[in-house]
Amino acid sequence: MAIRVAWDRTPVSVHGRKDELESLIHHLRENHGFRKHSIIMPDRENDEEAVVFLYAPCDPRWISEVM
Repeated sequence: MAIRVAWDRTPVSVHGRKDELESLIHHLRENHGFRKHSIIMPDRENDEEAVVFLYAPCDPRWISEVM
């Protein structure tokens, strides 16, 4: 899985293929009860990728579990 996380942004943004982001969001919801995120949207800077924003604190280890 090749996703990029911009921890220095508010809200945190996660970029990758749509199916990868769907898998990540599912993992966060099912394993960590994480629900505060945006819908997955097309990335304006890269047509082949999508972006999702995280609106609550998220442990970086939760994301690395999926990668």
